Amino acid sequence: MGRLAEEVLRRADIVEVVSSYFPLKKKGSNYWALSPFKPEKTPSFAVSPSKQIFKCFSSGKGGNVIRFVMEMEGISYGEALRKLAERYGIPVEEEAVRSSDRSLRERYLSIYREVVRFYREALEHSREAQAYLKGRGIRSEVVDKFLLGYAPGGWDTLTRRLLALGFDDTSLIEAGVVSRSEETGRLYDRFRHRLIFPIQDERGEVIALAGRKLSENPDEPKYLNSPETAFYRKSEVLYGLFQAKGFIRKADRVVVVEGYMDCLRLHQEGMGEVVAVSGTALSETQVQLLRRHARRMYLALDADEAGQLAAERNIEPALSGGFFVYVVRPGEGKDPDEFVQRAGIERFREAVEQAENWIHFLIARVGLDDAEKRYRLYEQLGQLLWRVPDPYMRRAYADEIQRLTGVEPAFWESFRSAPQKREGVERVSEGYHLTADRELLRLWVSYPYCEYRGRPLWAVLRETLGGMVFPDAHTEALRAALTRLPWEEGLEGALLLEKLDEDVRDLAAALMMERLPVSHNWRQWDDAPLDENPAELFESNYRRLALDHIQKLLEENQHIMETLSEEDPSYREHLELHRVLLEKRREVAERDGIILPYRLREI
Repeated sequence: MGRLAEEVLRRADIVEVVSSYFPLKKKGSNYWALSPFKPEKTPSFAVSPSKQIFKCFSSGKGGNVIRFVMEMEGISYGEALRKLAERYGIPVEEEAVRSSDRSLRERYLSIYREVVRFYREALEHSREAQAYLKGRGIRSEVVDKFLLGYAPGGWDTLTRRLLALGFDDTSLIEAGVVSRSEETGRLYDRFRHRLIFPIQDERGEVIALAGRKLSENPDEPKYLNSPETAFYRKSEVLYGLFQAKGFIRKADRVVVVEGYMDCLRLHQEGMGEVVAVSGTALSETQVQLLRRHARRMYLALDADEAGQLAAERNIEPALSGGFFVYVVRPGEGKDPDEFVQRAGIERFREAVEQAENWIHFLIARVGLDDAEKRYRLYEQLGQLLWRVPDPYMRRAYADEIQRLTGVEPAFWESFRSAPQKREGVERVSEGYHLTADRELLRLWVSYPYCEYRGRPLWAVLRETLGGMVFPDAHTEALRAALTRLPWEEGLEGALLLEKLDEDVRDLAAALMMERLPVSHNWRQWDDAPLDENPAELFESNYRRLALDHIQKLLEENQHIMETLSEEDPSYREHLELHRVLLEKRREVAERDGIILPYRLREI
């Protein structure tokens, strides 16, 4: 961990930072809020001021203040570090944040800045591309707003420009703007003679491209997209979100269309709350991005069967994300772009305002005419209904289904095919499994410097657990990670999480915040429990771990004995070992007052 990260973690107050994004409510020793990552009714997002960490029990995310800013802003580690440093007036030396992750991303973004600059300049000199935009009715202000450009038809026009600017072959290929010929090994432009749609992330940085062909060559794909890269995942980006997010918040709704031109047309005509999925189904990440800004989603996809099927498929992720979902009926034209050109923007606005919810859409699409159609409809409605996380919203939809079909809400309770997770803190206790290995890890991350017989607990645990292998993959990964840390440096709370890799950080954060409920039916979460004695907990849980180990040896030994005859010379050795292990098991259990839940056959 660098000097800048240490200084940020020392001076930043995670409660203050989180409160700048959404309100927190103090309960006990911690602060709570609804999850910013998952829709829910009961708060499960916790912030610990003493440990300077957060844990979202709904999504599983956890970490220190740097990780929180990364998750909320969708930015890299270095960017989050600089943002916090600026907030708290900490001087930033460029070298201090020049991690490999940051330098690679910065280089990636700088490539795309030059690519966009080049294509925008090329558009100014291309009469054909300008004529195409004019023919589609796209005005210059929208061209500038969405950074539209033109890729010239030459094989390596852009490549030569980028190489001259000092970018290397590997970086250009990895960014997806240049390709290498397998036959000749020469570099060439990925996009040629195409109208270019730059794809921006939520902060406005261009991270990918899409190109619409301008030639009549039937062998070329109509659209060509950037390949997925280390910094671009198609399922994590929505076209137009950067331009739309302010309008979405103001309107408290988002209109989802399919194509780039649909999005441009509606923005141009004054409907700014529009994003495009670019021909793909909505992913969980995309839904979460939109859910930060609005509660209502209107699916305005193409009028053909493929478009209506896409609308049907996008209902599920939208409902799962906590949206009220509406489907805009196809009107005049095959898509929103053509609709507006034919009938005008006001007619399209009316279509959006008159859009019915997803239940009406499915009933009209599937039908109620006969038993087979009703069977298919009820099956689909039931599956979707139980994807709605909010119980009040789910009941409202069940009432709507009753009004339209006559099926009473009580029916859907019996329909429920899979147990749903309860909201908030109940979900936490439901997923908790009391195991000695997990409890020892909790003690390790929560009380590493508590003294045990004259030594810090971390040293005792590292010595005790260092040679073990836990059966659960997640706890084993954390055990292995903790044994490798430099505990002499004073690692606690936020600093400890900073040292851990991402694959074990969430579990460590969860263990730091974890407390056991009194009973399965307990409905309150006590985040300020009675004081616990780490030394006593270590001893009892280590004996429980030893008991588990003895039990495993007993079972293995008994299995071996069952394969031997009593005349076998080794049988008596295993018999004696069996009796020793039984006695040891009984001794450990009696010392801790443990009632053994199983008995092996006495031999």
